[in-house]
Amino acid sequence: MKRSYADYIKTGEMDQLTATRHQSIRDAAKAGMLKVLAETARQGNPADAAAFGGLDVIAVRYGPADAATVLRHYADVCERQAKGGGA
Repeated sequence: MKRSYADYIKTGEMDQLTATRHQSIRDAAKAGMLKVLAETARQGNPADAAAFGGLDVIAVRYGPADAATVLRHYADVCERQAKGGGA
């Protein structure tokens, strides 16, 4: 089941302003990462190195325990999206 920020609003987990802010931040981060990956590939370098660099930032910034929580949450999101066919 694909879950959207609208679902968080419906369940009362987020108000509309918070959900909109989260979606905007997520969209901006995705756009930035796409630029990094494209530039890395354009230079003939492996894009996965850039992707792992992003993951390193999470690990260093949040520490192993919190980084694991973030990545487990992301894995849950990916699983829901795969079942729902969405991205």
